[in-house]
Amino acid sequence: MGNGTQRNRRGGFTLLEVLVGGVVLTLGAVGMAGAMLSSLTLQRCESDAALARVAARRVLEELTAADFTQVYALYNQSTQDDGGLSLAARGSNFAVAGLRARPGDADGQCGRVLFPTVVAGGVEWLREDVVDPSLGMPRDLNADGVIDGQNRALDYELLPVRVRVEWRGARGDENFDLETILCRRR
Repeated sequence: MGNGTQRNRRGGFTLLEVLVGGVVLTLGAVGMAGAMLSSLTLQRCESDAALARVAARRVLEELTAADFTQVYALYNQSTQDDGGLSLAARGSNFAVAGLRARPGDADGQCGRVLFPTVVAGGVEWLREDVVDPSLGMPRDLNADGVIDGQNRALDYELLPVRVRVEWRGARGDENFDLETILCRRR
């Protein structure tokens, strides 16, 4: 009887133990791969956001450095007011190297310079009565004490501006806005 008991206590692993060990190792490897993939996605998202922030700040610095009386004409969508500018009009759109434009973006450029405007009769008007709380609008742009619906493209003293970058990132559509109010330096 003593010899039979020793035969059943041999060393080694059963097939069930090997299978359970294999499943545990596989789950660990899958978890590790998922964590690495999430880390790479997060890194890509942070890199894209940094590119957007740098591009928006660069454009805002360009706006600030330009002749204040010409900023609106230099960076708006219209080409009708481009005559007589001291620089070539840049338009409202700009490219951001390293970012992919969103699908359906007509010009394929991720950046936009936006002013409180209304398009009337095919003409873009800089207006005081536009409602945009994040730009502090409505606001008296020409310092005459009245907020009206007239075009203030030629007589503004304050110029609210939003620099927006929109792109297709690793997590889908992303955007970054930088908003400020420019004013005439005296």
